[in-house]
Amino acid sequence: MSKMKLDIIEKRLKAKKISQYEIFLIERNIFENIFLKNKPENEREIENTEYFLRILNQSENKTGIGIIKGNSMNLQDIDDTIETCLRVSKTNAISKYSFPEKKSLPEISMVDKKVLNDPVGIKNDLYEELIQVVNKQKDVIPTFGRFRIHVHHSFLRNSNQLNLEASKTFFFSELSLKAEKDNKLAEYWTVNYFKEREHLNFEHRIKKWADLAIDNLKAELPKPNPKTIVIFPPSVLKIAINSVIGFHTLGMTHFEKISAFSLEEKIASDNFSLKDNGLLEGGLNTSPWDGEGNPHQKTELINQGVFKNRLYDQKYALLENAVSTGNGIRDDDGSVINGISNFTILPGEISLDEMISNINEGYYIDKFSWLNPDPISGFFGAEIRNGYYIQNGEFKNPIKQGNVSGNVLQMINNCLYISKEREFAENSLFPYIAFTNLHISS
Repeated sequence: MSKMKLDIIEKRLKAKKISQYEIFLIERNIFENIFLKNKPENEREIENTEYFLRILNQSENKTGIGIIKGNSMNLQDIDDTIETCLRVSKTNAISKYSFPEKKSLPEISMVDKKVLNDPVGIKNDLYEELIQVVNKQKDVIPTFGRFRIHVHHSFLRNSNQLNLEASKTFFFSELSLKAEKDNKLAEYWTVNYFKEREHLNFEHRIKKWADLAIDNLKAELPKPNPKTIVIFPPSVLKIAINSVIGFHTLGMTHFEKISAFSLEEKIASDNFSLKDNGLLEGGLNTSPWDGEGNPHQKTELINQGVFKNRLYDQKYALLENAVSTGNGIRDDDGSVINGISNFTILPGEISLDEMISNINEGYYIDKFSWLNPDPISGFFGAEIRNGYYIQNGEFKNPIKQGNVSGNVLQMINNCLYISKEREFAENSLFPYIAFTNLHISS
């Protein structure tokens, strides 16, 4: 059915003699269960199909790009969408741009075949497992939960004979656990996307979330320290590293002269190595091709602290006389931005337990109320939601509130320890890292 829709749209484009076009169509199927406390509240299935047109209007040194979203397959609506897109392409002009041409693509599967064949059955089984594990936890009560299976089918076709399709399955969970004792109330609320079923690991995760809720009942304010050691888990690192370090590795930021990194420059500790891997098995953004149709690939960014390569989409590769690294990311409005796919940090040589045992005084921060570092400067300051004070190599007491501040660009130069263990956090595969010289205030 989706291919038929592509054929219809393409036929209308050709009938209007539009020579440079792109059609990106995505079909989303969502299978969801919602519960309040531990009782089912709602079960639903959602199906949504939409397409995005991009039309190019070439002049001598510039290219106009029209971008329009459509969802109706009525022929008049399609024609109106095309006409609007064409008008937009004539009212703006950017640097010279062209659509990618057909290239050899890597073979990689992004689907769980059992999920693809029986999404409702698998969803119900996993939902029941989630509820059973939640009900096993002592001293916590679930207040809200949501579990979803996503099945996406994507199609990309352009006037350069590119004709691609890909399917992907992944999971979503949202869970709130409440703990109460001696008129004190604490809650742990978490939202997560998972690429693979084995990443769900409900037994381990829900036990950990329940412990965090319970420990928060007796949490204390952290002791102020202007230069202390702080351990961040993969979920926190994903936000800090991807938004700041990822930003400075882009061809876009280099072209705009706002990147802090120069090739072959020492920018991080010797024990810090980072890759962008669009083919990462288990990565949420893994795909054979990026948002423009260029092949995804593995790109070494930082090797033992030295910056090695930049990430390019089609636009900035053309501007910098480079080759796309498959880092054109399709945005919600159909436009393509230069961004990261999946980030991986190489593991270290000690376990997380050994890392903690080596710290005389420091902190482990599991979660912030928010963490929004400035992508250009790298500076951040964030309130602690869940964490622990470390003294003499062990967790002494839970902490909450207070503030952690620092600079992500400086943090990667201050990697004291990197753990052997690595965990997926959506589009990242990261270890636990202990950083020096972070500021804790109460």
